Amino acid sequence: MSNHLFLLASIQLILSLSFAIVVAFLAYKVIRVVLEKYYTISLDNMSFAYFISGVLLGVGYIISGAIQPVLNIVRIQIQKSQGSYDWILPSIKYVFLFAFVAFIIALVNTLLGVYLFTKLTYNTNEFEEISKNNQAVGLITGIIIIVIAFFVRDSTILLLESMIPYPKYFH
Repeated sequence: MSNHLFLLASIQLILSLSFAIVVAFLAYKVIRVVLEKYYTISLDNMSFAYFISGVLLGVGYIISGAIQPVLNIVRIQIQKSQGSYDWILPSIKYVFLFAFVAFIIALVNTLLGVYLFTKLTYNTNEFEEISKNNQAVGLITGIIIIVIAFFVRDSTILLLESMIPYPKYFH
């Protein structure tokens, strides 16, 4: 058994699970707070469930792209440490930095995408319709968020990769 590979796999598993739980929770809370500020939406509203499902899937998809750049940082830090445990603190710093940047990008793109979409469909107030439990509008708006995530994910990964301090021989 390769100890190095086992360590990386364990780190990836822990990071993936942590990112998934934290991101899902935070995205749900932020969207809920934003919508509750302007609209009355009950938890049994299926239209809202479709919409928030799109948000969670979209944000989660974008954030899942942050795992590989984070693992690249951990690999670099482990190689620099040459057997000691000096890699742990810098790795944790980058994990939080990358998670924060990816979450902000995902959330801003989701909110901006929905905002622009609602401006383009000026004859429909999507959130008013969602609060009335118009399931078609909730589903379509959720799908729009997922489509935005498909387009934004690769650029988010590239941005995170650009933040990695690769050794000089990688440039």
